[in-house]
Amino acid sequence: MALPLLGEHRKGTRMTTPTARTLCIAASALFALAASASDAIADTNSNAKPPQARVFRPVTADREYACENLSQPVDIPNVPTFTGRTKFLTGLRYPNDRSGYRIGLTFAAVEDENQIIEWYRTALTGYGWKLLDMTPDGKTLTAVREGSTFTVRISPNKQPGYRTVVVLSFKAVAR
Repeated sequence: MALPLLGEHRKGTRMTTPTARTLCIAASALFALAASASDAIADTNSNAKPPQARVFRPVTADREYACENLSQPVDIPNVPTFTGRTKFLTGLRYPNDRSGYRIGLTFAAVEDENQIIEWYRTALTGYGWKLLDMTPDGKTLTAVREGSTFTVRISPNKQPGYRTVVVLSFKAVAR
């Protein structure tokens, strides 16, 4: 089968299929060369990020790690509720995680960082949690109990009226 040459329809201006294939291969090679040249130019940009390897997960993994946004705080099993003055900011729950129940809550608190960490240290010990070593900066507290892990992370807050951001993370192992 013959193809017209660049839209011309005059007699004798048709090319054969092998010639068309050759031109198509050559055009593909030119596009690939142009793309690699533009990548090389982009690589010279000091702000360019190195390409990240794509991680392919099965579709079931996307469902397993899908989260629900929480519009209000929920109780965390065997964890006392902070008695200070707080404002709920955001929360996530992972209902399909096969490894166990996972939840994360974020609050703004009026109290300072040290008061909050000390409150959780005392309260968790009273609830039977084993405290793990704190981070050197003293802004993270992790505790374990019966296969569950609970972490409190604190940081300064810039929101008016609140001095501290408190992030609570809870993971209960599936049984």
